Amino acid sequence: MIPQRPMARTLAFAAFLLLMLAGCQKGSRAPELATLLEVAPELMRATPAGAQLPPDQWPTELKALEPKRVYATRAGLYIVTSTFFVHEEGLFLPRSPTFLIAPGTDPEFRRIVDGVYSYKLKG
Repeated sequence: MIPQRPMARTLAFAAFLLLMLAGCQKGSRAPELATLLEVAPELMRATPAGAQLPPDQWPTELKALEPKRVYATRAGLYIVTSTFFVHEEGLFLPRSPTFLIAPGTDPEFRRIVDGVYSYKLKG
């Protein structure tokens, strides 16, 4: 007989990920984030560091997030969803798969899923 414990852990972890995705940004964004990850490599190639990605070049997957603007740095791609003077918030897609969050930095990052972070920039 196979123990059921590993399956329960796997299901609990999957439920946790779904809750995290459902709670990020404006309401449930799990489908948008999944498709965003699919087009992330294309977005990185299209947006060199120091450049903005013009709205007329946003794929449907990006438009679904209703960003204010999209720009790139050497670290990755910033998808701005909220701004107030110099403060901004949104999603961050790192260029490096080994991106690490450093506590107490500006911007402040929070991992949503592998390859997608929320960020807050206080300016």
